[in-house]
Amino acid sequence: METHEDEGAAGGRPTPGEAAAALEDVKQTRASLSGIRTPLWYFVALGIWTAPIGPLVSITPDPPAGVVILLAGVAVWAAGLGVLMHVVVKRMRVLVWLNDRQMRPFAVIMLPLLGLYALVQSAADPPWGPEAITVVVAAGIIAFGVHHRLTGGRSS
Repeated sequence: METHEDEGAAGGRPTPGEAAAALEDVKQTRASLSGIRTPLWYFVALGIWTAPIGPLVSITPDPPAGVVILLAGVAVWAAGLGVLMHVVVKRMRVLVWLNDRQMRPFAVIMLPLLGLYALVQSAADPPWGPEAITVVVAAGIIAFGVHHRLTGGRSS
């Protein structure tokens, strides 16, 4: 089988030395990025931004005005989330995505919180129950942020 190399490509294939140097650059970049942690204030702000959603939804008027207010509220919330994310990325100077291993503690934190919420909701049926779910989620976000900062983003 023949291989047709693009003779018009600039530089062609890298030499083994160039490839090794490029790989070393990638390793160094990954190592320097692994030390960057999302600041705690981001998780606190995200929790504070998330918590009032349930209580605010519960006080919206009946349709059709309620639908309009709800859609406007979603737009404002999404815009605020975008601004919050923009600010943290601008301050960190890099967009760092958490990998699956770093996100596992979030599940470990959220599952008991949501399980407890479901238990209280089914057993006691408090009148504030449906509105409280976003407060529970916000508490989980903040708890995860504290864990993430204390462990340096590593899974414990």
